[in-house]
Amino acid sequence: MASKGFDKKCKWVFIFIYLLVFGAYGFAKDAISVYVENDSRMLKPFHKTDRHYTHGTKLVYLTRPDWEWLGDFTNWRAAEPGEDVETAVGYFLGQNIYTPDHPDNPPKRNPEDMVFAGWLYTGIFAQRATNHILEHFEFNVGVIGPSSKAEQVQSCIHSILNSNESIGWDDQLADELAVDVSYMRKQRLLGGWFEPTEKTDVIAEYGFTAGSVHRHVQAGVTFRYGFNLGNTFGPGRLSLPAGISALRASDAKSGYLFARAGAKAVEYNRFLTGLDTEPLVGEFQVGAVYQCNKLELGYSQTFFTREFGEQSGKDSIGAITITYRF
Repeated sequence: MASKGFDKKCKWVFIFIYLLVFGAYGFAKDAISVYVENDSRMLKPFHKTDRHYTHGTKLVYLTRPDWEWLGDFTNWRAAEPGEDVETAVGYFLGQNIYTPDHPDNPPKRNPEDMVFAGWLYTGIFAQRATNHILEHFEFNVGVIGPSSKAEQVQSCIHSILNSNESIGWDDQLADELAVDVSYMRKQRLLGGWFEPTEKTDVIAEYGFTAGSVHRHVQAGVTFRYGFNLGNTFGPGRLSLPAGISALRASDAKSGYLFARAGAKAVEYNRFLTGLDTEPLVGEFQVGAVYQCNKLELGYSQTFFTREFGEQSGKDSIGAITITYRF
């Protein structure tokens, strides 16, 4: 059981997060988003696990700054002559936590498994969009290792939830610089079976990530069914924040159910070093989004195929997203 002193530290950690998120309201002028992913029963009632990619948090501040280069950024080939192009910039702070299977019970672990690791990062992304196409350019930099403070955050969360303490953080990945760049493109499909209606649309996406943390190409497709969909580009997620879609949303009530299928061709994943990695990883996500006035809430579950040959079972995560525009 955690000591009272540690519980006090947990309290101050969450007070700091609260002030970081809600204290920014006085300075913001566009939107702020919070993305939380976790594989516990709290977010996945029907599939409890505590392994591999076990937790992620990302805070995003969205704005439309009056920068000269953003004007040049709107001049791109995909836009038709005279077509309006919107731009937005996002600043973010994120942390991911990784553990082996059975993190609280070392004797049950497979020696060939993911190791304990944390990744703390920050960065910036820029987006540009027409009515039916969105492009996302991102740069992030951070640290993998003890300086990410993943051990302390996980211990704090487990203490609050009265979960078992993880054993093995002393052997986590050592401190190292972590840098990634990403490009993603989303496009609302038009014509034929995919022609948008008042209640439905289909959105394709593809892109890549390259750096010292991940190197892969990916593609996917999202189907939405709901009301007042507007010309947004589907749900945001921790790895691809909503951005312009969040800023475009009107104050009118809207909501939709969605299903997304995707795949990654993986060349490198730092957290799978030394394992027999799978070259192709699939994922399937289902969820719902509801927006009223300036607040948008989303919930989803994502199911993954195996990422490495020694994996004991398929993984999944639950996610909550909150966006407030102002």
